[in-house]
Amino acid sequence: MKRLFLFIAAILVLGSSCKKSFLAVDEVNPNTAASAPPTLVLPAALTLTAGTMNDPKKWDFVYLWYGVWSIAGGYTINADLTQYNIRNSSYQNNWDALYLSAKAFDDIQKASTTPQQAITLGIAKIMKAYIFQNLVDMYGDVPYSQAFQGAANMKPKYDSQQSIYEDLIVQIDAGIAAMKNAPTDVIIPTPTQDVMYAGNVTKWIKFANTLKLRILLHQAGMTGRYDSYIKAKITAIQGGFIGAGEGAMVNPGYQHSATKANPTWMAFYTPGTPDSHTDGGFNYYNANEDILDYTWNNANFGDFRAFALYGYFGNYSMKGNYFGVGNQLPTASCSGIGTGDVGTPSTDNTFVVGHSYDMSAIILSDFESLFLQAEAAQRGWIGTAADASTYYYAAIKANFNYLGLNSNKWSTVFGVGPTSDYDNFVQQNAGDPNFDFSAATDKIKLIMTQKWVSLSGNTPVELWTDYRRTGFPNFLHFSTDPAKKNATPPVRLLYPQREISTNGDNVPTIGRSTPDLFSAKIFWQNR
Repeated sequence: MKRLFLFIAAILVLGSSCKKSFLAVDEVNPNTAASAPPTLVLPAALTLTAGTMNDPKKWDFVYLWYGVWSIAGGYTINADLTQYNIRNSSYQNNWDALYLSAKAFDDIQKASTTPQQAITLGIAKIMKAYIFQNLVDMYGDVPYSQAFQGAANMKPKYDSQQSIYEDLIVQIDAGIAAMKNAPTDVIIPTPTQDVMYAGNVTKWIKFANTLKLRILLHQAGMTGRYDSYIKAKITAIQGGFIGAGEGAMVNPGYQHSATKANPTWMAFYTPGTPDSHTDGGFNYYNANEDILDYTWNNANFGDFRAFALYGYFGNYSMKGNYFGVGNQLPTASCSGIGTGDVGTPSTDNTFVVGHSYDMSAIILSDFESLFLQAEAAQRGWIGTAADASTYYYAAIKANFNYLGLNSNKWSTVFGVGPTSDYDNFVQQNAGDPNFDFSAATDKIKLIMTQKWVSLSGNTPVELWTDYRRTGFPNFLHFSTDPAKKNATPPVRLLYPQREISTNGDNVPTIGRSTPDLFSAKIFWQNR
């Protein structure tokens, strides 16, 4: 464990000791992890990626804009967020962190030169595709084909977003092929090296296929795209998708430590006896009225995920701030996010989304995969129409399990039967078109809305992307700040100021200024 975090530190030094640009991760120092064996760099690269994607404070703009979180009363609200006034300096560390992770996987790929290193080669290609998919979904055109060339090219060009997306499929296929064609004496990463799938090639291929499905579904709204491109890619997929219990989850051996715990947990807790909440954490973010209305305020307490996400409360009412807030009564201490309980209903000291310091961090969850399969089946891309319903309910059940709702605790508390909390959800909402798949008139809307609930607080970029491409959920209340720049939130982030300063000749004109936040849509957004 100590060695793992030393290598994370080495990668961070590699990126922070040079010029202030994403290009800093391109520079090669033979004394750092860039020259280490692939299996030695791998755990650091996976952990670094998980740390970025699972730090909720890096992505609070998504949760605040799209009906998941709000700001608690008594706090000064960030006017840039309520006004949708995102700047070039906003969230630029997300860019830096993702390129740093991509650089680590690029190092692994370049170092995996022998047939015996086929598995690390495949992992590197697949994980680079995962990172660049997220970068494209945030920024559109980004440096891709000329990235990571170091001193040979300190100012890489920006590739077009659609061309990047198409090459990601090529790279994923190449990663799968490398694994499938590996020789019998291939080096299989150990559980301490591959901290996601412990060298299990079957699961890596399922993750790769699921990532491809995510990339292809993002393009579902593009006119003619299915017949001209998507259909052939879907048909070629072999090896299945992530199923229940097979989620891509990273865990390097998270410890009860201020620096080595689950990254979501660390954002809100300070280790100690007892553990204390961090400043600006639970006391700063509250549940948004939109997600509480949808999950909790339904007949017969049918969806107990509200309690897991936001704590046990007897009632709640809405009170004004720009984002909207669920002010849960009568227990004020249960009004914040993350105070859900997996013990007894009377306590609120356990954070369920990242509910323990040693909980695995999400790269691509089983419930997201099952929702992707439900959408693909409903669109007629895979399986049958009946499969869409099966995947839909399996996705919700997987999310219940992730939240610790795999017993009948809450059903017993409310006296609604001895069934499990998930079975209670299905039974109590039978016939309701907002929950029951067979009763829903718009099944894509239902799938996307339930997916929104499941991804809240754990998969920010995909949650943002789903809304941009489908418009669901369609009941969200956006900022009421009279000074906001637009009626609805931004459709992209602006290019970082550091990148403009160091690679300005190549940074696209579109994507630099405030109007582009609302007009420069990512290529797959056709609404």
